[in-house]
Amino acid sequence: MSLQASEPAKVSAKDLLMVLIVTVSWGMNYPVMKFVVNSYPPSAFRAFTFIVGFVSIGIYAHFKGISLSVISKERWPVFKLSMFNMVGWHLPMIYGVSMLNSGRAAIIGYTMPVWALLASALLYREKINGRSIVSIVLAMTAALILAWGSHEQWGNHPLGVGVMLVAAVTWGIGNAMVKNTVLALHGVALTFWALFIAFVFFVFLTIAFERDQWAWPNFLQWLAILYGGVITFALSYVAWFHVARKLSAVSSGLSIMLVPVFGVTGGALVLGETVMAPDIAALFLILMAMVVVLSPNLNIQQFFKPKSEN
Repeated sequence: MSLQASEPAKVSAKDLLMVLIVTVSWGMNYPVMKFVVNSYPPSAFRAFTFIVGFVSIGIYAHFKGISLSVISKERWPVFKLSMFNMVGWHLPMIYGVSMLNSGRAAIIGYTMPVWALLASALLYREKINGRSIVSIVLAMTAALILAWGSHEQWGNHPLGVGVMLVAAVTWGIGNAMVKNTVLALHGVALTFWALFIAFVFFVFLTIAFERDQWAWPNFLQWLAILYGGVITFALSYVAWFHVARKLSAVSSGLSIMLVPVFGVTGGALVLGETVMAPDIAALFLILMAMVVVLSPNLNIQQFFKPKSEN
């Protein structure tokens, strides 16, 4: 299912503002999650945000007249997409955030476009070229930089880097699946069902592993749940569906690069996390990897060719 129009429509200042709001909200979600999981069971927190999210999107779909019905032949594809893009991404991600500073988790999480490229090549036989290899090397170098060193030195947990990489790879596979899956289902409806399926999964996870830790959220935790469910899931996803139809594939992809930047900035400003040289180096490498992946029309060689004389 593609959310891109064949010819991008004219982009207004309002659309650009919407892109900025979406990327800020997704980036700030990392310090918000980190704040909550320091004092609340991760799976229970995610279950709450999922139910708030799918209820909010359900209300939006109702007033916009968007059908949430899934035809029988699309139920299995919708389930698979939900398991990879929502459950498979958020399960390791929320635990990775609990082990890492929020900014570092955001940096590793947004290596996703690189793994989506690799998954497309391995699963769907899409051609992988030198550009792809360069992006993978850059992303892996960034991950190794963050994994290197001791817990005491960086306030970091090497296992957390691995868990976040699992999250990013799973999300990348899910994105490759979305790209190669044709659905009649509206994007808003797909998000609704993905959130619902994830909610059911995380409820069972909470009952199985966090029953003794579970408690009713306090005021600040409820604010974080509402932020995650309403802002990050409902409003931002709906806004992104609107904007993605107008932006080119490259423009929409490159705008995603802002998310880890806001994640690192938010972690420093909100939680007082120290941004160290390894963070800056890894962020730079990830941004470079994403430029390589998401700018297929960029011909690096042209910068080294002498200008022809007229």
